[in-house]
Amino acid sequence: MFLVVVYAPPKGSTYADEGLFDNIAVEVGMIQDLGGSILLTGDFNARTSAADDYVDCRYFADHMPDMLPLGNDFPEVLPERHNSDKGGLKGWHNEFLDLCRSSGLFILNGRIAGDESGECTCFANGGSSLVDYMVTSPTLFNCATSLVVHKCPLFCGKGCDSDHRPLSLNLQLPWQHVTSTTLESHVDIRRFKHDANNVHSIVSTCNNRSLDA
Repeated sequence: MFLVVVYAPPKGSTYADEGLFDNIAVEVGMIQDLGGSILLTGDFNARTSAADDYVDCRYFADHMPDMLPLGNDFPEVLPERHNSDKGGLKGWHNEFLDLCRSSGLFILNGRIAGDESGECTCFANGGSSLVDYMVTSPTLFNCATSLVVHKCPLFCGKGCDSDHRPLSLNLQLPWQHVTSTTLESHVDIRRFKHDANNVHSIVSTCNNRSLDA
């Protein structure tokens, strides 16, 4: 399982990055190429109402299975998504939903036990919105048992450092015991020694995904 944490600065702000969601899609694609399951979470500054986060290809699969096999690309059960944020589609909603649709990821908020109504997660400027999401690949969606948006005032509200409520997710995952021998034969640990006089070279090396041993 790969955990990807995202913060998308508000659209139109000084720090907004128009290419952020394209970059996330590339990273997600690389993880999927490795065969990994993905949990994508964070503040996406996207208000999505109850808009579809997927392209419903099941009709085509029924009529043209050779052209579009679904396999495990859809959760076993996909409940209708609810959202208590009635503020409409705002912020990065198009980019975020397109990311879900193109990458085969599904929003958990408003779909599973503990958050059936899609609770608002951000309380700022006298209003409330749902902008913090848990998004998963189909295999992890099938393992999600509950999602809770915590309402304790210690975490969010007057006198707190954050105007976002924390989320917690429970997953029931299959597990396999891995021996130390297996780890030693598969894990490749790379070490880099910091050199203040060679910072640019170190950054370039760390950013290179095709590192040589």
